[in-house]
Amino acid sequence: MTPPTVRQAAVIPIRRAEPDMAADAPPSSIIPGPRALPYPNGWFALCFSHELKPGDVRIAPFMGSDLVLYRTRSGVAHAITPYCPHLGAHLGHGGKVDGENLVCPFHGLSYGPDGACTHAPRDRPPPRASLEKWPLQERNGAIVVWRHHAGQAPESELPEIDMTGFSRPRGNAHDQGGYAHDLVENLSDFVHFDHLHGVANAAMTHEIRDNQLVLRMTGRWYGTPITVDSTAYGLGFMVGRSHMPKFGLTVIHRAFATPTGPLTWTFRWTDSLHVSGFDALPGPLRKLLQEMCIGVMHRLWAGVVAQDYAIWRHRRYDERAKLMGAEAPVAACRRWMAQFYPTPTLQ
Repeated sequence: MTPPTVRQAAVIPIRRAEPDMAADAPPSSIIPGPRALPYPNGWFALCFSHELKPGDVRIAPFMGSDLVLYRTRSGVAHAITPYCPHLGAHLGHGGKVDGENLVCPFHGLSYGPDGACTHAPRDRPPPRASLEKWPLQERNGAIVVWRHHAGQAPESELPEIDMTGFSRPRGNAHDQGGYAHDLVENLSDFVHFDHLHGVANAAMTHEIRDNQLVLRMTGRWYGTPITVDSTAYGLGFMVGRSHMPKFGLTVIHRAFATPTGPLTWTFRWTDSLHVSGFDALPGPLRKLLQEMCIGVMHRLWAGVVAQDYAIWRHRRYDERAKLMGAEAPVAACRRWMAQFYPTPTLQ
């Protein structure tokens, strides 16, 4: 089924920047602040998988509106447009799971896994009454849905990251102001890792592979060599692998950016850890030590990420940013990001 089109909410189109004003010209009497961009295309997380138990019905803010998530008794997750096709009740407010069906709180109409109405309490199901379902995957501990502004079907699926040998993930979710694409642009901005996060001698290479942006950053963090390999699969999902060879330490970061409204988004991420020095230990002891270590490492990483929050919340997207010569990865990232927006948003 073709996924429904998301209604754009209070989006202000981006216009081409005017030529730079003369150095001695007075500033404009009106200083434009951050402008909302159209919502991007791709796979976006609505919640962590563990947050939706069998029988649960959950409202998920998404791109200026709501979606409704529910998980059937057999454990299958579904995402739907929230309104009952009968008389418009919001199924996230009082809707109930009955086995594999979702029951409307208003009149008791029941909808099966394919979205079709299977039962009406006093009559046959209304003709053509069917829920609007969204393409959904469960990947990397999250429930993600596909969205495209023109209703196109998914072009690819997200990969499942191999976590064999790593600790159980520790995760966070944070409602954030600004642009959801700030997360991936942040990964490409190696200069800020030096100035803001204390990664000395930071350097970066980049490569573009269709819908993937592949980055490698090297530097020294707290005096210790570190390499961070990151891959962005569109604007909604990124994977980072931080290696600190001195300690035999690798941390996998799985990060999700989901636009919830104009200039608002939700940032979700998990960290998992592997220490090569623990490999020779008995399994239970190895797992215990890695669980202890990931608790410390996740708190440390959360503090590092929080240093970006105020910047993201208040920054403005300038399509003609005055980049420094060393910022080739940022320029490449911006060109790559443009494919996920309705043309010519970022041009």
